[in-house]
Amino acid sequence: MLQIQVSEIEKALSLLLEALRKQEGEVIELSLVDYYWAVDPEELYNPYTTPDRISMGQLSEDLEVIGRVANGETPPVSLDLAKLGAVLAAIGHNTAW
Repeated sequence: MLQIQVSEIEKALSLLLEALRKQEGEVIELSLVDYYWAVDPEELYNPYTTPDRISMGQLSEDLEVIGRVANGETPPVSLDLAKLGAVLAAIGHNTAW
């Protein structure tokens, strides 16, 4: 079983965001990036079969949901972590520092 220390994730995320802010500024602009491939969670973590349930995700929609959570408009739920992960992946794949 994989054990994840939330405090370690929190510290790493804080340091990464601090470095990102220093390198890229407060607002990150990603051109031509909105839709992405999303693999069904049941297949995503099974390396022994090729996924056949692939759908589309949308970063602008993910950001809207994250914004509502950040503003206190909606309570956070676990799926919001996946949406945040998609946004962070897009930033990581489209910036270099």
